Amino acid sequence: MPTSEPEILDLAGLTDEAFERLYASRLAPLLEAREGERRKRVADFRFHAMLAVPVAIVAACLTWLAARDAEPTVFIGLGAAAITIALAAIPISQLHRTVKIEMLEAICAAIGARYRPEADERPGFDRCLALGLAPRHDRAAFEDLFHGEREGCAFDLYEAHLEVERRGRNGQTHHDTVFRGQIIRIAFPKAFLGVTVVKRDAGFFNALQGSGDLKRVGLVDPKFERLFEVFSNDQVEARALVHPVFMERLMEIEQAFQGGKVRCAFEGGRLLVMVEGRNKFEPGSMFTPLTDPKRARRVVDDIARVLRLMDAVLTAELAPLVALRAERAEAAARAAARSAGQTAAQGGASAPREGPWSSPTAP
Repeated sequence: MPTSEPEILDLAGLTDEAFERLYASRLAPLLEAREGERRKRVADFRFHAMLAVPVAIVAACLTWLAARDAEPTVFIGLGAAAITIALAAIPISQLHRTVKIEMLEAICAAIGARYRPEADERPGFDRCLALGLAPRHDRAAFEDLFHGEREGCAFDLYEAHLEVERRGRNGQTHHDTVFRGQIIRIAFPKAFLGVTVVKRDAGFFNALQGSGDLKRVGLVDPKFERLFEVFSNDQVEARALVHPVFMERLMEIEQAFQGGKVRCAFEGGRLLVMVEGRNKFEPGSMFTPLTDPKRARRVVDDIARVLRLMDAVLTAELAPLVALRAERAEAAARAAARSAGQTAAQGGASAPREGPWSSPTAP
């Protein structure tokens, strides 16, 4: 008896009924299998955490007997308690990571994508830095790498946390977050002729944001220009890429992500997108039951929200691609018809130069 192909879900338009099927078939079994382990590790943690008090008292008493000084006594006592609790939390943290990986692998299998917990490759990040999308930083961490396809375009999605080192008045250093959010790299069917960057509006400092041969592109939408500034080395292509529909979609994304400070760039054959926000794709606390479907729904919704962001950008850009290809195919057909009426001595008409959206195999 032939087996049926597994259902590939589109999370961007996921209904409650589809989520229930996803949860019942892929998520509930693995979460139920881990629930007993979760209860045991939580019980062990609470037991060892309770030992922190007597451990702190014993450490403080020994310190007092040795030093007869209140300051080190308090410090050693609190330190002993903190170390005891930290050691007790290690099994909880390990389970949290295991549950997260299993959940995200199961969800990605359902949508035809792949997941890796490490994102050491950081696809497109170096270009984000070079183009001024990513801020200067001293420390960076990357995780949760997804690879899949939307609208026929391959994508990489991962999370980044960038920090800058600062020195306080007392000379001590600390790290402040300058970016936390998602980075997306999408491969387009054809390379762009130039480089176009959409940055946050910097007000008075807009004139300083252009770099090298990237010059500011003036657009006709004042609402869009209050939020964003566009720079490019190809003014014509930039206006074709950042068209009214794309501008509208970008502002909708900004609102949907609650001021997520979206920024993007078109370069080569890729679109780079950075959007600020909280740490996503986390399974939640290990101190509550794993079998609550709301836990899985939050993770699924995190992924769905980013997929809808990609869809909004792709549909805005791929529609002009289809229209432009049709227009060029029609122009090529007219040129071929004219060429057929010419004599062999005159030769055939030269083919039109390929533009950013043309394809060598386009009909």
